[in-house]
Formats: sequence, C-alpha cells, structure tokens
Amino acid sequence: MPLLKIVNCMDPVLRKKCLKVKNIDETLINLTDNMIETMYNASGLGLAANQVGVSSDFFVIDVGIEKEKRDPVIIINPVISASEEKVIAEEGCLSIPELFANVKRSQRVEVKGYDLKGNELRYEAEGFLARAFQHEMDHLNGVLFWDNISKVKRDMLQRKFKKKLKELEV
Repeated sequence: MPLLKIVNCMDPVLRKKCLKVKNIDETLINLTDNMIETMYNASGLGLAANQVGVSSDFFVIDVGIEKEKRDPVIIINPVISASEEKVIAEEGCLSIPELFANVKRSQRVEVKGYDLKGNELRYEAEGFLARAFQHEMDHLNGVLFWDNISKVKRDMLQRKFKKKLKELEV
C-alpha cells in the first residue's frame, strides 16, 4: 500500500468543508487502507481525508490507542450527536508538525457515522479518544486545532510554522 502525502496547514483543501460520501466503493476502501498506513507511518492517531488532499467526509482513527494495540476504525459522514464537560489538554496535528497547543474540547462525545459496509456506527468516547474524534471532525469542517485557541497563541504558532517551512526550503 502506498503512503500518501499529508498536506500541511497552508493547503487550501484543509479550509473547506468536506463533501458527504455518497458511494462506498473500491476506490474509497483502497484510500482508507492507504490512509491507515500513512497515519501509522507518521506516528499519528487519526487522519482526515482532506489531510491527504481528498475533500470527502471521512476519517481513519486508531481506537486501540488506549489499548496499546492497533485497532483502526474508519468513520464515514461522522456527526457528533452528544457532548459534555469541557476540558483543556494539549493537541498536535500531522498537518502542523511538531507544534502543540492546549485546546478546550468536550471530555465525552457520542459520534455516529457509517463503516465501509454502509452500516451505522456509534461510539461513546471520553478523554483522549473523544479529543481525537473532535480533532478529526474539525478537519472535515475546515477547522484546524489552532483555530480553537486565542488569536495571540495562534499567531505565535503560525509564525513558528512559517519559520519552520522556510528552514526546510533552505
């Protein structure tokens, strides 16, 4: 399975709301397999379709993260149907490598969507997993994690990222 290129936060595809998936076919199944391998290769815990340049409403996530084993899940057309209790914790992003910030998110969420067979899924998640679901769903809505922090902190992170990009170009 080929590894995919993860786009960085400067790519406009990350700022657009993704389109609902209407057809689950072999192309989508192959893409999710490649996304899972790409996610693991990048030491990530989740990867939204638009992070690999595809503006479709799905993400892959490893729900085994708290069990110390690989257990990837694909959620198509996800929706948060319930959430409660806000907490602040550190987040990073594969599209904004090596930069982290404290972000306020719900401690518990219920996520509904579909699997690759078109079956309805429902997850009740809390803590780190709830945060990961919300982070990936933000991507699908054109939101980056630094959009959820103060303007001052966001501007600092953006300057650091641009500096890092210039260093890589040299």
